[in-house]
Amino acid sequence: MDRWDDLVSSWVVDLEAALGPEVHDPLVRPWLEEVFDSHGSAPAWYVEKLAAQRQQDLVAELVPAVLDQAEAELGHRPEMPVDGDTVGHDQIWAVTRELALVSIADAIQSLIASRDRVIWPVSPFHPAVTS
Repeated sequence: MDRWDDLVSSWVVDLEAALGPEVHDPLVRPWLEEVFDSHGSAPAWYVEKLAAQRQQDLVAELVPAVLDQAEAELGHRPEMPVDGDTVGHDQIWAVTRELALVSIADAIQSLIASRDRVIWPVSPFHPAVTS
């Protein structure tokens, strides 16, 4: 481990109190490295602001893509309330595209299932059981 890695690792440990254990997730590490490269060892309150903005940006970018997929498969576009970093009833905490996409798809799937009583997406390997 070089000096730069030591600095980033120490900074990430300092962020844990404010941002939670997710700061140690290997999928979050590239985003944290980008923040460190751009802002140095910024205080946790500032990184929280950056994370909140990133979450809102990811929601704005990815929700339409997931809804496009749902519309293609369901034949209609589900209504989905979105407010900042909240999709349906779920707040999206992810700061990476991969984790945000999973969280957003889960939020949309949950709301469609509970509100519309529709199973989406449908897996050919796990057929729905109807009663």
